[in-house]
Amino acid sequence: MKNLLAGIFIFGLLVNFTSCKPKTEKVETEEDVTIVQHYSEYPPTYHHELALEVLDASMEWIGNFNKGNVQGCVDGYTDNAEMSALPFGIKKGKEEISEFWTSLVKKSGAKNIVYTNVSVEIASKNIAFLSANWSMNIGEGIIFQEKWEKINGKWILTYDNFQVLEQYKSPKKNPTNPVGDHLHLKTIINNSKKWIEDFNSGKGEILRESYTSDARLNATPFENIDGNEGIQKFWSKMISDGANNLTFHNPTFKIKTKNSAYISSRWSLNIGEGKIYQEKWDLVDGKWKMSYDEFRMFKKY
Repeated sequence: MKNLLAGIFIFGLLVNFTSCKPKTEKVETEEDVTIVQHYSEYPPTYHHELALEVLDASMEWIGNFNKGNVQGCVDGYTDNAEMSALPFGIKKGKEEISEFWTSLVKKSGAKNIVYTNVSVEIASKNIAFLSANWSMNIGEGIIFQEKWEKINGKWILTYDNFQVLEQYKSPKKNPTNPVGDHLHLKTIINNSKKWIEDFNSGKGEILRESYTSDARLNATPFENIDGNEGIQKFWSKMISDGANNLTFHNPTFKIKTKNSAYISSRWSLNIGEGKIYQEKWDLVDGKWKMSYDEFRMFKKY
């Protein structure tokens, strides 16, 4: 019996000793780490394309309103959409929304709606937010948020939040193009697309054309540059050093004035990722060009 107990005791000591031995962990070498470029699950200008689609859907809605096609406007909402229309209150569902727009157009004589200072933010592949100032013949106000969702291949409103800031004492006609800012924004988005496509094609020599002659580039942690010639050399060097596959993710495109607009976005390249704080686009001699470009690289791969 004593021998049996002694054997058990010795076995226990061996087990404890073995379990206390330091474990060797696998050291991850540089060769083991695979760098995966962020935001590259879609093509580089995929979100640009989505913004263009949302603008087209918004233009269609405005066109229906200005033609008195209330049903066309109502069909732009989902069945369970919600609308906050200050000071008129909350409208829930397509039926209540239909009653609101029908009353406004048929009884109040509302027409000639115009959107200005339009902004589009792409939140995901099927969600976008649009905001704008608006006016019509009977008043004006602000759209805080139109939430557009892509359902069965079509962009449609699921939430609409706007406010009337002023009701006119007598009707006013606004000669402004109702979708002029939409069209300007589409031009800027297409110009931005071309810039990205030229960069990714290694065409650094023509990027200069997208900037005004006195443009400013603030590139952290790289350098600050004045003038489109120096800016072109900066991008050409980055391309020659191997940078490619520039991709924009969750961009916001915004008309600020009749002659200026902003773009902000997350971005990534094959060599790193960061944030574009502001691309300022100005209308100069009939062409939209960048006058200011500020971005930061947060992570270098």
